Amino acid sequence: MKPQRREHHGSVIEITEREGRFELRIDGELHRFGQLPSGKYFLHDYAYDWHDSLMEVAVRYVEHRERAARAGDK
Repeated sequence: MKPQRREHHGSVIEITEREGRFELRIDGELHRFGQLPSGKYFLHDYAYDWHDSLMEVAVRYVEHRERAARAGDK
């Protein structure tokens, strides 16, 4: 894994390294993540979707939040 930054659907997703550990922030908010024995990443707040790329998991989480917000508006 390497530090990355990406904007997706108006959200800023950042993977940064701090004191030898990686951190994931979405819109400045820190999100806990883990890694399965298979190597796939997951978010503690969204453990339903796993992927080889932490950035991809974060993108899917942003999309999930958007869908949930739209469903709540109905």
